[in-house]
Amino acid sequence: MPDKLKVGLIGLGYIGKVHATAYRNIPLCYSKPQCTAELSSVLRSQLKSEQALMDEIDFDLRTTDPEEFFAQPHDIVDICTPNALHREQTLAALERCSHIYCEKPLAMNLEEARGMQRAAEAAGVLTHVAFVLRYLPAIRQMKALLQAGALGEVLNFRAHMFHSSYLDPDRPMSWRLREAESGGGAFADLGAHLIDLTHYLLGEVAQVSAQMRTFIPDRPTTRGSSTKEKVDVDDWTHCRLILKSGVPGHIEATRMAAGAAEETGFEIFGRRGSLMFHISHPYAVRYHDLQAGRWNEGAIDAPTPAGERPVAALWPNAKYSQGLMSDAHLASIYDFMLNIKEGQRSAIDFGAGTAVQEVLEAAYRSAREGSKPIELPL
Repeated sequence: MPDKLKVGLIGLGYIGKVHATAYRNIPLCYSKPQCTAELSSVLRSQLKSEQALMDEIDFDLRTTDPEEFFAQPHDIVDICTPNALHREQTLAALERCSHIYCEKPLAMNLEEARGMQRAAEAAGVLTHVAFVLRYLPAIRQMKALLQAGALGEVLNFRAHMFHSSYLDPDRPMSWRLREAESGGGAFADLGAHLIDLTHYLLGEVAQVSAQMRTFIPDRPTTRGSSTKEKVDVDDWTHCRLILKSGVPGHIEATRMAAGAAEETGFEIFGRRGSLMFHISHPYAVRYHDLQAGRWNEGAIDAPTPAGERPVAALWPNAKYSQGLMSDAHLASIYDFMLNIKEGQRSAIDFGAGTAVQEVLEAAYRSAREGSKPIELPL
């Protein structure tokens, strides 16, 4: 595998720009990177906007034609499009045996996700889903402390992710508010991250029950329009989980929390202590040692969790930080590129994406059936 990987980017909206920034900044943010990226082509729904940006990136190909895009040689196809397009674009990339980096959630539903996972495995390509919170140094510290048995028996956990992005009733419709394009609302969008962290930190889920609400039932079709369109996804979800280990917990997600630009937390309580992560402190987890009777801030050089790269090898030096979420995406993308260079499977491959999709599917089914507990596997 060459030291410079050719990347085909699908989508150049907000998240596409974040991904493009990450690929371009690898030589700037890492000392002697083991591999770099060339953004060789971009596939968009239209080419009228972002022309200056595309000129600056200097794509060899910019196109609206999927056939033209997928005919190009790509080491990685990076999918940054609405959820309804993930399956189609994944299958097209697999025909060319390109490795695939895909935004979350992986698919519209569990059937699609399982099909994508099977197809990728049959093609023998490497895959990675952008569950970037795994790369936060504080989350890595939580994992290390849990693996070391610092909490003893885990008793329960709770997690939340609150945004305020859809609180304005005059904000017009978008694909995220249409089930046919998104597969779900706040829980699919935000809760997917927390489900993945639950899997990463604590293990698989055995039972799911959920409540959901849509607070703004219709929205303007465009900004200022008097014509309204029905919203058919959740604005808020509360999901109760029981893990295969028997540990209970809950996840809450909403895009309707006033003042919450980015409000994310994950707390785990055990017989010998507790762990508390908050997004405002991404570099050090709070750890309560019950025997010592005190709170401790986790060290940035906490032991590396088994089977993972040291966080220092992935997280950019503070002097080169592009901001928290950009750094997290950079770490995730660079880790996948190293996996490709080494021929190693990603820990957050389509299998991990499918596992998250299964919990999402169970939650939406439970909510439709009056919060009925749903047993996994489905």
